[in-house]
Order: sequence, then structure tokens, then C-alpha cells
Amino acid sequence: MWDYERDLLTHYRLYLQLLEKTWNNGGGKGESSNGGTTPPTGLAVASILCLSELLKSNYHFNFRSNILTVLVRQSNNKRCTKVSQACCDALKHVFATDAQGDVSLEATKLLAKMIKERPNRIRPDVLRTFLSLPLRVHEDEAQAAKLASVANAKKRKKDAEAAEIEDEMKEGESNVDKIALARAQSDTLHSVTLTYFRVLKSEADAKGGRASINPTTDTAVDLLSPALEGLAKFAHLINIDTVVDLLAVLRTLLKERSDTLPIDAALNCILTAFQTLQGPGREMQIDQKEYVTPLYRQLSRLCTDKNSSHTELALKCLSLAFLKRREYSTVRVAAFFKQICTVSLHAPPHTAAPLLAFSRQLVQRYPSVQQLLENEQDVITTGSYTPDVEDPEHSNPHATSAWELSLSKFRIHESVAKQAIGTAEQKIPQLPRESPDRIRATILRDIKEGHIGYRRSMRKHPLSQGGGRGGRDKRNRNNQIRFIAPRNTSQYHLL
Repeated sequence: MWDYERDLLTHYRLYLQLLEKTWNNGGGKGESSNGGTTPPTGLAVASILCLSELLKSNYHFNFRSNILTVLVRQSNNKRCTKVSQACCDALKHVFATDAQGDVSLEATKLLAKMIKERPNRIRPDVLRTFLSLPLRVHEDEAQAAKLASVANAKKRKKDAEAAEIEDEMKEGESNVDKIALARAQSDTLHSVTLTYFRVLKSEADAKGGRASINPTTDTAVDLLSPALEGLAKFAHLINIDTVVDLLAVLRTLLKERSDTLPIDAALNCILTAFQTLQGPGREMQIDQKEYVTPLYRQLSRLCTDKNSSHTELALKCLSLAFLKRREYSTVRVAAFFKQICTVSLHAPPHTAAPLLAFSRQLVQRYPSVQQLLENEQDVITTGSYTPDVEDPEHSNPHATSAWELSLSKFRIHESVAKQAIGTAEQKIPQLPRESPDRIRATILRDIKEGHIGYRRSMRKHPLSQGGGRGGRDKRNRNNQIRFIAPRNTSQYHLL
């Protein structure tokens, strides 16, 4: 049996060496002189795909560190999208299925090291692999796990023989060591958070003039969105000391670059701030106006087809700002309601309908918004409405009305018209059937399947003859059917 295991590991090691050699000989080693544009050969791509499948099939087997080293390095391959995508998918699979957390920690450290060494040459998809990590341990809880681990190590040192027997018993069991898992997740969270902060710091340094960037093409800007997306997911796990630094960086980005940042990066900034303040930073006395005001300026950017894909992200920010917390400024709520109605009038249906569905929830939660549903002649506020101001409290929303709803109810899309009518008539939304997320998902599914919904009109044609019990209806007996006679003219356009 031992000879069989030895031969198996020997041939497995030779197979891995063959795959790595095939990749290096097929154009995968180093970067080409023309900027890395020469694609690798088909056999080299096949070798990377084999390594990816080996890692996904059994990442606890021998020589996993060798496989991880190759796949982490090639996940940033810019010459072949198929290779980089296969490596990222393999790493995501390991992150999502690793129950003990030790393999995920090893892969995270390798990724963090590569991003640190090449901060401006990393693909955004590499940074998005961290989103597959199922981190659940808070940093403060991880400190307790580390103390328990140290205590167990001292106890095992005193009785080494019993500790060795215990290790052998654990290898035969499938139970997860909770202390080891907490410690692994703590170290993983530390590496991931540190990597995200490096990306934010590099962006801040570039803004300060220490690096010249192009906001549309530079890699630092491309990495900002996935870094903020990851911080929004793991913000509730960081400790209070990190919260202060994180909020300071986010405040600087929103104050100085909210209009020049991509819309997904700006919305992720706002989402990260709200989730941090409602998570570990809920005990801090911080005015959330600094993050609500930039959200008002980002809503108008959802009107284009390109930016409308980030509607779901905007809805999360709106929900955290007005539904999961209480907004005490009635002027600010009314300004957002008016802005949402305006954007929904110009946005495509998969953006307009969810926004109008959210406006229905806003009317039910804040009754003061109902003033905008009245006639403009009944408005008693002085001044005029100025929607282009930076601060929504200076827009004077009560000086106007939500007249956009009277136009949106005539939109050709049935869902948009239904939500506009429901908002105007102050109907209570039937949740979760009429939740904004579900409405958006339904419209996108209809678009994908080619389904075109329409409102059926039940009106009869004025020339139609209605039938009754005794033949023709009495009301239609005296109807006169008139035909338009052609006018005599000497011009014949059809000749």
C-alpha cells in the first residue's frame, strides 16, 4: 500500500511538472517584448485548464501550493482571457467551498502579495475573486480565537503524546475545528482588508499628484470599484479602529471626486459608508449627510443605458439611506422623491419601474412627501425649485409638484405605468411581489426572453356594431356611419 501511494505521488508530481513546463514552453513564461500581446499556444492553454480542474476537484491533495502559485500568477494574464478567467474561477471555487479556511488563507496571501508587488498592473477580475470568500468572523471575535489557540498550544506542549494522538483522530474525522477556522478567517480578512486599503491609498496618492492618472483608462481607477465593492461586503466585520480610517478615505473620495469617478465606484463608496455606519460604526456619532448628499448627485447619472446597469446598486444605497434608517429632514426626503420621479421619466424601463416602486415605499414611510402629489396651485412655499444644486436641502422641492408621474403613467411599458399610477394614488405596495429588486429582475428577464408586454385596451371602435339580446343594441340603432370621399385632384402621385 505504501509503495502504491509513493508511486502515485511520484507520477502526480511528474504530471504537474509536465503541465507547468508545457505552459512555459507555450509562450506563458514571462512577458513578450511587444507588451504581452502574443497569445499562448493551444497546448499551453490546455495545461492551465488542467491545473484549474485539478485544484477544483481536490484542493486538499498534495502539491496544492505548487498549483496555487501557478494559478494565482496566471489569473492576471492579460494575453489570454480564457486562461485568466479559468484561474479566477478556480480560485473562486476554492474560496466558496473551503470549509476549514486554510487553503483560502494560502490563496489569499498569494493574491495579496501579487497585488502588492504589481499595484498598477492588476486586472479588476483578480480583485473580485475576494468576493467569493464566505467570511463570518469579526476581528474582535478572532482575537479571542487566537488567545484560545495559544492556550491550546501550551496545553499540547505539555502532553505531546496525547496531542499527536488527537491530531491523528482529527485527520480521520470530517468535523471542522472552529478555533482553527476562526483564526484562518481572521488572517484572511486582515489580508483582504489590507489589500483593499492599498488600492484606496494608491488612488488617493494619484489624486494628490504623486501619479498621473487618466480617469477612464487607468488601472488604479478600474481597481477602485471592485475594492469598494469588497469593502461594502466585509465592512461589518472590521473593528472600530479601522472604521475611522475607512470613513475618512471614503469621505475624501466623495468630496473631491464624486463627479469624476465611475458611477459604480461612487455608489460603492456610498454603500460602503452606510453599511459601515450601520455595522461596526453604529455607536459613532457621525452625520450621515456627508454620504447622502453625494447620492443625490449620482441619481441623475442613471438615465443613460450604460449607467442603468447599476440601478440595483443605487437601490441598495437608497434603501440604506431612507428605509433602514430614519431621515428627519423632510426637505431632503422630498428632494430625493422629486429627483427619483424626474430620473424615472427619462430612464429605460428596467430602471424607471424599480425607482418608481421605491418612491411608493418612500411615500408610505414619510407622509410629508404627499405634499408633492398635490396641485402646484395649492403650493404655499415661496421661491422656485432648483434641482441642479449640490445639496438637496437647498433645492426647495416643496415649491413644485411631482408632475412627472402624470407623464410616466402613459409610458408604453406596463410596469412603469402601473408603478407611476400607484405612486400618484398613494397605493400601498404589495411586498415582496412589488419590491424594486423583483420588478427589475422581471423586466430584465422579459428583455432577455424577447417578451414585449402591453396594456390591452377594452374600448370599442366607434364604427363597430354592438349586439344585444334582441339583435342590435338600441343605443347603436341611430348611429350614422360616415365615409370620407376622396377629393378630386389633378395630381396623381401613384403614377
